[in-house]
Amino acid sequence: IFLLNGLAFTMIGLDLPEILAGLKRSGVSLFEAVSYGVLVTAVLIVIRLMSSYGAVYITMFMKRYISVADDRNPGKAAPLIVGWAGMRGVVSLATALSIPAMAGSEPFPHRDLILFITFVVILLTLVVQGLTLPLLIKSVKFPDFNDHMPNELARIKIKKALAEASLKFQSEKFCNEENFLFQKLKEVWNFELESKKFEISDEARQRYYKILEEQRKALCELNKDPKIDEEIIRIFLYHIDLEERRWQEHSEY
Repeated sequence: IFLLNGLAFTMIGLDLPEILAGLKRSGVSLFEAVSYGVLVTAVLIVIRLMSSYGAVYITMFMKRYISVADDRNPGKAAPLIVGWAGMRGVVSLATALSIPAMAGSEPFPHRDLILFITFVVILLTLVVQGLTLPLLIKSVKFPDFNDHMPNELARIKIKKALAEASLKFQSEKFCNEENFLFQKLKEVWNFELESKKFEISDEARQRYYKILEEQRKALCELNKDPKIDEEIIRIFLYHIDLEERRWQEHSEY
């Protein structure tokens, strides 16, 4: 990636004398061309900042009506950093260089001016925004999003949620006395799974698979809580997968 970026900027550097000569032939002064470049750069920066703040405010408004990935308010600093980090580079350059030199039998109108403006935009965004970005990050105050609950508390909450999901599913789907006994014996069965001599009926196995699936659904709901570390959710999902695999391996014997 860095090699391609360097190659692209080398190409425009080699073409710059020819671009300047084309501007002169078109009657566009260097001051006028630079002014266009500065104006376009300012417009792009403003649009980028507006879109960053707009995305935040729209998300904060829509969270009243729909579920969003993260409903925490990032404040005014985060969209400012995101907007200011919108530097232009090789994509803008490649787009400008893709303009053909000829449009039919005539030269493409204002091609040299477009290339020069692109060069100015890239230069200003990389130099001005790139050099001031670290200072801007240090000067603004970000909200503290590291509000995850301690891992031990998260594990306790997850275990309780899994137990509640399992008991709810068991009581709703299998509420008779025989199935209540199945619930009581579940821990014994889990302990005995390592024993190849312990036999489990297909009905009991399928019932337990359904309970594990309900636990997966409960974990997916818990994953929407920003205070619970997603890594802990993955660990519990992995344990459920292992549990299901142990039952499957036992059924093969």
